[in-house]
Amino acid sequence: MFDPMARRITGLVSVGAAALVALERGGEWVMPNRTSPGVSCRAVSRRSAGLKVAHSPPAMPQQTAIPASATLDPPSVRMATRTDRVTLTRPASADDYEAVNEMHAKCSLESRYARYGAARRSLSHREWSTLCDRAHGLTLVTVPADNPSRVVALTHLMRTPKSHVRELAVLVEDSWQGQGLGPALVSYMVGLAHTVAPGCRAISAATGRSNVRMLSILQGLGAEVEYTAGATAEALIRVEGGTRG
Repeated sequence: MFDPMARRITGLVSVGAAALVALERGGEWVMPNRTSPGVSCRAVSRRSAGLKVAHSPPAMPQQTAIPASATLDPPSVRMATRTDRVTLTRPASADDYEAVNEMHAKCSLESRYARYGAARRSLSHREWSTLCDRAHGLTLVTVPADNPSRVVALTHLMRTPKSHVRELAVLVEDSWQGQGLGPALVSYMVGLAHTVAPGCRAISAATGRSNVRMLSILQGLGAEVEYTAGATAEALIRVEGGTRG
């Protein structure tokens, strides 16, 4: 039975894969007030107000004990931008390789440099294979709901030499920027750290000093930002409720 106190999602929230249960009532996506222990639901950016997020399909996963060494794939998630462009975000696969490089070709030099610190136009087969390998972390692809063969955003949460730290990165195609999608993907991935990366207690992210948009997103999530001597800014997000793996 659904919680009658379910509230509408009126802003961007950070949620874990087992926490978000979407129901369609009167054409609006709503989310129950209850969330899984340790999951933080916080507003990220005023610019993101109006973003709707919903799991697909809308069903509550059963709560089971998760071994610290487990790696779980999150379910697909639907997100609607402020302009009502509906997207689907799901775990990446090797089959996405060509579509991912087509997205890179559509990204501006500025966007690619902000992501990689270099003007690279594509990923090699080996690089993409590594990004898709769950032993190295989690990569999500975002596609338009009405054109699932096209990739418009990539979000990564990858392992680092420190077992309790994961590295976050995101790339959004230029024509999809400024609509709240980037903040939504970053917030969602941070929330997923509790379920897809047991033992994660902190998330790092590196970006250019001039990447005001990304720095704003990270600081909205409570990141501690350190400006190095060069052109790079390094951010660290503490994961609430993180457990030792």
